[in-house]
Amino acid sequence: MRPLTVAIVTGSDTRKASELLSHLRRQTIARGLEVIVVSFAEAKPDFAGLADGLELTLLHHPGSSNFGHARAEAARRARAPYIAYLEDHTAPAPDWAEQVLHAFERAGPGVTAITYAFRNGSPDTYFYRSAFMAEYGALACPLGEGPAPTAAANNIAYRRDALLALGAELDSRLEMDFFLQRAMGDSFRCQAAPQAVVYHQTNARLAELVSVHFLYALLFASRRVEHERWGLFKRIAAAPIVPFAVPLLRILRLFQAVQGRPPLPAQAWKALPLIVLLYCAGGLGEAAGLLRGAGVSGRSLVWMELEAERASR
Repeated sequence: MRPLTVAIVTGSDTRKASELLSHLRRQTIARGLEVIVVSFAEAKPDFAGLADGLELTLLHHPGSSNFGHARAEAARRARAPYIAYLEDHTAPAPDWAEQVLHAFERAGPGVTAITYAFRNGSPDTYFYRSAFMAEYGALACPLGEGPAPTAAANNIAYRRDALLALGAELDSRLEMDFFLQRAMGDSFRCQAAPQAVVYHQTNARLAELVSVHFLYALLFASRRVEHERWGLFKRIAAAPIVPFAVPLLRILRLFQAVQGRPPLPAQAWKALPLIVLLYCAGGLGEAAGLLRGAGVSGRSLVWMELEAERASR
């Protein structure tokens, strides 16, 4: 049995998945990896020639928009005790997998998840540096040892048995990791792996980036209504507050997370104009999701994560 499973959900752009597989082939423990790719592309992609030592499994879900089910099926098919999720617009450093595995082994059985350390994988310009700080600043390098300051969505590793313990509920909870972690309750403990470095690519255009933050927050709020059973009165009462409170809280949490980790505080201050814009877009999206209520389609999440153009270096 291989010690670590890497799970990837990909869309119609097979180039991104191919590039990620090339990074996985260069891992220091590549021959110890099981890789599961779940593809939503209409035509079944052929990644067999890209395996080259990797134990590669392709699950084909043509036209699907069920992101949570795809991630859950990867967890059920996995044979390793740990499953590390990666977005298809990331590039892990060559020792990333080895560091994730070591982090689990050092942490012991009480730790449920391991979060990675992130660097900007898009061009080194003010726009992309600022977008990176807005999205991944709290987990940016340098990241300290110990409990993680936050947990990323989609790019995170879990103990497989902790996921499977949720049973049939796993599909809906894995759509957005926040609700998965809430369902785990007090058993959810997340440690940082400062040496497990992943380069994350952000959206190529400002308008698309703002749209992504709005739509993600709208879907998040809709799922909150479903999972946490928010009634109409609570939703109407919260909606006018959310556009102001959410951006402020997110900014405060970001600066708390980067405190004492130079040069991140200075980078966060420089990025503040774009951070405010994106967090405000998210606040408005969350308010819209509360007013709209349950039932928002997950297809927007597929577009955000798998189809929207990303800028690579």
